[in-house]
Amino acid sequence: MLTNTFSAVETNIESSQTIISPFMEPPQHLLILNSRLEEHQRRTLDSLGIAIVTLKSQDKKKGRLILKDTLFFTKELLIAFLEESIKLKQPTQCAIKKGALTERSVTSTMDVDDLGESVGYRLYYYPPNCDMHSKPKPLVINADEYTQEILFPNHMVEGGVYRVPITKKVIIQIEHWANLWACNIAALLANIAELKRNRFRQLRLAVSALSTNQWRVSSKNVQIGKKCDIHPTAYIENSVIGDGVEIGAHSVVRGSMIGDKSMIHNNCTIAYSVLGEESQIRDGANVTYSLLFPGAFTTCSFLNTSVMGRNSFFPSGSVLTDFRFDGKCVTLIKDGAIVDSGQTILGSCLGHEVYVGAGIIIPPGREISNKTKLLPHS
Repeated sequence: MLTNTFSAVETNIESSQTIISPFMEPPQHLLILNSRLEEHQRRTLDSLGIAIVTLKSQDKKKGRLILKDTLFFTKELLIAFLEESIKLKQPTQCAIKKGALTERSVTSTMDVDDLGESVGYRLYYYPPNCDMHSKPKPLVINADEYTQEILFPNHMVEGGVYRVPITKKVIIQIEHWANLWACNIAALLANIAELKRNRFRQLRLAVSALSTNQWRVSSKNVQIGKKCDIHPTAYIENSVIGDGVEIGAHSVVRGSMIGDKSMIHNNCTIAYSVLGEESQIRDGANVTYSLLFPGAFTTCSFLNTSVMGRNSFFPSGSVLTDFRFDGKCVTLIKDGAIVDSGQTILGSCLGHEVYVGAGIIIPPGREISNKTKLLPHS
């Protein structure tokens, strides 16, 4: 659909006054793929020619898009929702069919509607001259385009399969640190979804790689910034590397985004993770399915499904555990209450400027407040 098709739609972004713990920041200021959420919202709306206005200044002759300020959505999701909504000519609410995306985005911590076989989000469309008090009809979108299946023993994951969504149609309300984590991983994997469904691009990369081997093709699907220092033995695939990044010998970067001036030392693995600018991963560290804010520093041997805040420190000899031994899902704290995350595998979240000493074990699902210093026996 052409951009000017949506020029007859205006949007209002509703303020929620939400603060995300442990960062103590509104979700609009938190980072998705190293850009603020509010920047993603504006960039996506601008790309479709949709103006952001206040409720008082909206033109009643235009369609109205109402969304919550905590909402992350991709361009593909918004196009799918608006195209069908405009055809229906009635108020609609964006709903996602339950599947891998809703399973992994921790909807239990979001202000969403459980509609049985789908989940309703705070994204609404009202046609021109429509009564804003009319009840919107859920418009269900199937967001599961592809699924990556990670095999585990049956005693760890029911059925032995952990499903990860790979889709361009992403929508997540960021109302908890776990939603922020899930949003970054889903947004990363959306880039791989684009490669999977774009046959022409696959062919072009295969020609460049002189091979149809999936790993050789993936190694050509890479963006590398200016003035980077990358050792010739390092391996990179399906990733975006910022400016001035250093990557050491025998390190692997797979399906990740690396911020400007970051340092990845020798023999490291970064897989399906986002590293903020000037973050450092020291020799032998492994970071998978995780989010690191700018300035984060770790020498940890294995960091999985976790979040490190800005200018935080996590050493080797300490562990952010991501799995319970009693077979239950990881629990979280939301508004002072214990919430079932629905995740069998989920790490923890360190706030900004958190320092953790050696020998510390942090159970799964925990959050550590900003500027906390954790030392053994303290």
